[in-house]
Amino acid sequence: MLETLLIITIIAGLCALSFWRKPFVSPKTMPADKRIYACFERVDNLFVNRPEREFFAVLKRNLPQDYHIHSKVRLEDIVRVRRNIEGRPQWHLRGRVKSRHVDYLITNKDGVPKVAVELDGSSHNKNTINADTFKDDLFKAVGLPLIRVAARSNYTTASHRILEKLEP
Repeated sequence: MLETLLIITIIAGLCALSFWRKPFVSPKTMPADKRIYACFERVDNLFVNRPEREFFAVLKRNLPQDYHIHSKVRLEDIVRVRRNIEGRPQWHLRGRVKSRHVDYLITNKDGVPKVAVELDGSSHNKNTINADTFKDDLFKAVGLPLIRVAARSNYTTASHRILEKLEP
């Protein structure tokens, strides 16, 4: 009887320990040396192609003074997973936005996102339809306009359409 009680106590203690959560400790970063740094290089240009550079120039030229344009902004810097969501692990939802970006983001002078812009070139095809649909639906869900512009279209007309979405 005493052995059974001891076994039950040990099992209960192990169960209690498995539910006890340790405070978050950020992972340690390994020190780097010249060999590690030699594996990296600076990119030549943030813009992958000429249409991206040209569209950026048109947007910048037409943008009102109190707004800023940013390129290659991570989705994770624009939207975040709500805290305390029932039934879904936060890390799973974070993975949906973690390695994605928008081509351009327009913010007001205080850094508040106002309009996101995607320049759809030849890389947007039937293979990217799910990713594009997810991005479209995500921006609708968070209440931030996402404007898609076809590469090599009339960028001046497109920029006016985008600027109409800015609040007065």
